[in-house]
Amino acid sequence: MKLGEESVRAERVEARGAIHQQTGARTRSFGALLILAALLLAPAAPAEPTSAPDYLASIRPSPELQDFLDHTVDALLAADPALRSAGLRVALLDLGHPDAPRLAQRQGTEPIYPASVIKFVYLMAAYARQAQGTVRIDAELDDFLTHMIRESSNQATQHVVERLTGTQPGPELPPAAYADFKQRRLSVNAWLRALGVTGLHCVNPTYDGDGDLSGRDVQFLKDSGAGGLLPTRGDEFPNRNAMTAVGTVELLALLATDLALSPADSETVRQRMRRDPKEQPHLAARIAGGAARLPGLQVYAKSGTWGPIYADAGIVRDASGHEIVLAVFTQRNPPYRGDFIAELTYRSAVHLLKGPETTDEHG
Repeated sequence: MKLGEESVRAERVEARGAIHQQTGARTRSFGALLILAALLLAPAAPAEPTSAPDYLASIRPSPELQDFLDHTVDALLAADPALRSAGLRVALLDLGHPDAPRLAQRQGTEPIYPASVIKFVYLMAAYARQAQGTVRIDAELDDFLTHMIRESSNQATQHVVERLTGTQPGPELPPAAYADFKQRRLSVNAWLRALGVTGLHCVNPTYDGDGDLSGRDVQFLKDSGAGGLLPTRGDEFPNRNAMTAVGTVELLALLATDLALSPADSETVRQRMRRDPKEQPHLAARIAGGAARLPGLQVYAKSGTWGPIYADAGIVRDASGHEIVLAVFTQRNPPYRGDFIAELTYRSAVHLLKGPETTDEHG
């Protein structure tokens, strides 16, 4: 082959190579453009909340869940004359919805005296304080927490609040010392607000009423400038504890999702709140009793009973991890002690956790 022919053939090979390179580059560029267009046109996935306030802000009222709650409560009211005058407050939160937690409520933003339901707040606050390094859950405090939750001991609750807030009972205080006492007693409220929880006023222990309420405790209860949520009637103190059903399920939702405490501490708190009416028969008419009528459900709750108050609040979890949160407060004279809480729990679990195919024996 002549030298000139070899040069021509080499040029042709180089030209074909260049064409292939340009074609490949154009193909890769076109492919990249297609991927970019797909990313731009695709609906954005909802961002996962990264903090307690973000999570609570994502909660949405649900018309469908509200219809269920209204229908269920109205049916139970129709069948229970005593319940009709019970000053009912209810909030139901479904944590298993794929878009956002779904909320329904009846008078759920109206505050009420919570009786012993408030004790789960102090249990959570103890672990939050320990994580902050301001409280250590030593053997003594651990024992107080156990008696506060398992036996609902008011005396144990008084010791827990003393440890959480760094306050002590005693005679009335002069203005400067009282200002410090007041600020310390409001510290649990400050923690709740930092989480984004509203509608809770958790500032006092619970009392037996046999002389354990006096001095600076009364001084604080009489303080109308401490942010109390309840109206004052007769000899009622303006600075009593108060909770709304919505605020209660908000805090319990943070416990269920590990957003108020570390995962390990959240699990410890939940286990301390675990309820089983087989072990605690007095809970048959509460959340645990209603959930026990269905297989495979776990309940983490705290009930309250005092005078006209009959209440319960808790998390119900099925075997798949789907959770609902329920808070119910009733107030009536003479006191209501019926099955409404258990029945509402059962029907809610059938509707939300067990699926529509499950037959409700009560219609």
